[in-house]
Amino acid sequence: MTEVSENRQFCTDVMKTAAEGLNYGLIYVQEDGSIGEYSPLAKEMMGVTLPEGESHPAGELTGGDIVVFLDNDLGNDDKMTPEDLKALNIHSREIKPGSVVLAIGVFNNKKIQPIYKSFSDYIPDNRIELSHRYLGFSIEAVIDFENRRMSVILNGKEYYMNYLESIGYMVVIDGLTGNVKFFQSKGYGYRGEEAGELLRGKKFAGKNVPGQIHELLPTVGMKADMILDGDVFLKTLEKLMESEDGTHLEGVYEIYRRMVYCHLVRIKKECPYDGVYVFVQDNEVAENTARQTNPLTAEVEKRAKKKTYLPDEEGAAAFEGFIGNSPAMEKVKQLAYKASKTKFNVIITGESGTGKSKLARQIHNSSNPKAPFVEVVCNAIAPSLIESELFGYAPRAFTGADPGGRIGYFEKANGGTIFLDEIGEIPLEIQVKLLHVLQNKRIYRVGSTTPVDVDVRVITATNRDLEEEVKQGRFRQDLYYRINVFPIHIPALRERKRDLYILANSVLEDLCRKYDMEMKQFSEEALDVISGYDWPGNVRELENIIERAITVCDGRIVYSENLMIRPEAGVNSTLKERLEADERKIIEDTLFKNNDDRKKTMDELGLSRTVFYEKLKKYEISK
Repeated sequence: MTEVSENRQFCTDVMKTAAEGLNYGLIYVQEDGSIGEYSPLAKEMMGVTLPEGESHPAGELTGGDIVVFLDNDLGNDDKMTPEDLKALNIHSREIKPGSVVLAIGVFNNKKIQPIYKSFSDYIPDNRIELSHRYLGFSIEAVIDFENRRMSVILNGKEYYMNYLESIGYMVVIDGLTGNVKFFQSKGYGYRGEEAGELLRGKKFAGKNVPGQIHELLPTVGMKADMILDGDVFLKTLEKLMESEDGTHLEGVYEIYRRMVYCHLVRIKKECPYDGVYVFVQDNEVAENTARQTNPLTAEVEKRAKKKTYLPDEEGAAAFEGFIGNSPAMEKVKQLAYKASKTKFNVIITGESGTGKSKLARQIHNSSNPKAPFVEVVCNAIAPSLIESELFGYAPRAFTGADPGGRIGYFEKANGGTIFLDEIGEIPLEIQVKLLHVLQNKRIYRVGSTTPVDVDVRVITATNRDLEEEVKQGRFRQDLYYRINVFPIHIPALRERKRDLYILANSVLEDLCRKYDMEMKQFSEEALDVISGYDWPGNVRELENIIERAITVCDGRIVYSENLMIRPEAGVNSTLKERLEADERKIIEDTLFKNNDDRKKTMDELGLSRTVFYEKLKKYEISK
């Protein structure tokens, strides 16, 4: 080795050690455009090397092989088309580019029927699975949208792969031996082993075969544009090569369809170690070493937000204001969009403050924005007045009535939507009349026998468990079935904490704009507190706390102290403090549900009178 090459090697070794100490991989591109260094961590991130473990030799699919295939976005990252699925004897017009597919079939065998599921514009759950005893093999295929993970379990043994945006995942059982012949793994883009290519006859490389080099593709010495496939990244690399010493760029790039965060630095000192140093980090490392505000995770969430599975741009725009891109919220948006295209009765359930009223209005605006939308908060109307408020009254129907009579909310909503919030609070005697209105689309004003026909779409909402209310005799079963045609449940904020970062920042931005204040931002510590808090009041509480925080915040940065959230509920609480906070909340919630009936609450929680009152005193719980 010459002195020049020794100096270059020494420099790259130092850079590589420093980078990997910070959990970054290093790719060094020399002045001639060739790879001078590709660190082990970078190779692992990009899938150039595989971790020790499962193995299989090189080969190709042959007739009779059993193929298990999963895809969360057919055609996006797998070079697949619906036509390719015919190799598994799957002929379905419902499967289109972009569909979610889970399939088990026999390769190139038209006699054996496949087992499969497919979804186009609506995903029914955060986790979908296909489980079957197929040709003697116990096979379970699962797509976990919440954790972005695909797995195949064969006779109790799991093969899995995590993904960021989309993936086509395949496991193949040899039709002759019954052994696993092929399994997809990170780096399949490097190897040209996309599922579609393999189904069309392309050969695949071996993995972890004894006596063979585990590196799937040579790197050092090869031209960067042959190794680092990705148009935007290569253009950025080319731009940096033409730049001055010390120029640096950073961003999220796709390299062989894997999203990685890259920090590129140009060194140009007329010396042996000139070139571009690319420090890379993938999301698996980023999530373990940094907060959710790191650029790669933010880009992943941004892309996830775009991928809402709403079938068109109009539908996506209609629910853009309902912030949240967690799988739970995507499901809410999917259902809301479906509901907006029908005239079925919709019931929205969820805890107080989750945004039921906002979602009801967006469903209406998506379907019939020019028609009237009438919102009725049922528990804000005195029980003696609710009938006349809903249905109106005839002239001189009762003492104090308007001599000319008055139309009710149903007539005001004619041709549009009436939203009955807190419907569980309506008295039983009014429930009977409401049932007849929903059945017949006809009302009678109080004091009148003349029917009035109304064409109204009914959306209801409640934070009560109506099934339990029916069992207790406080809500009519027939009315419950009538309003529960199209249920949509909005999860509590604590159940979708992935949405907190984007939601909190959106609320902060809206409030600063509303009050014409200088735009503020959260400190890292404040975001940690927001992420760690359980938000019993949900989005409404989040909005109130942020509004209070920007009022008391004198500068541009909102600190954790400005939030004024109880310390025992924060992320730095001890286990004992968190358990006590949970216990207090359970007692408060149960008391609220039971209308402050303490004996009923004691019985429900299984507490003796002495213990119960000790806890009320300890947690300073009053009415």
